[in-house]
Amino acid sequence: MGIYSSSGKTANPLGTIGVLTGVIGAAFSVILWYHYYLPDTTILGTYSTQITSGGDLGDQLRLLAGVFGVMGIVCGIVGGLGGRGGSSTVAAPLLGIVGVSFPVLAYLDVITRYAPNPIK
Repeated sequence: MGIYSSSGKTANPLGTIGVLTGVIGAAFSVILWYHYYLPDTTILGTYSTQITSGGDLGDQLRLLAGVFGVMGIVCGIVGGLGGRGGSSTVAAPLLGIVGVSFPVLAYLDVITRYAPNPIK
């Protein structure tokens, strides 16, 4: 073996991209799930009210979670088709599924937005 010989391992750039986009989508979805179950939380400071009250930030986070989650799923699947599968081709679709969990359930009206009781 010479200096320039390969160890036989090859990189999987689609798997890496899939993991990164899956992590971003999952993070956005986790924030939305957290605000769904604890609507009075102030984990994001003043931005928390924009998520729970039906503001634009909640819609934007839901869109980004869905887009990054789908990208994670697709990149993980396509990255594994080349036969160079590894941990990234398993992690990317799983993180992508977590990322699309909130947007898909919200789109199907399985979960609804938090609406404070107007009559007190």
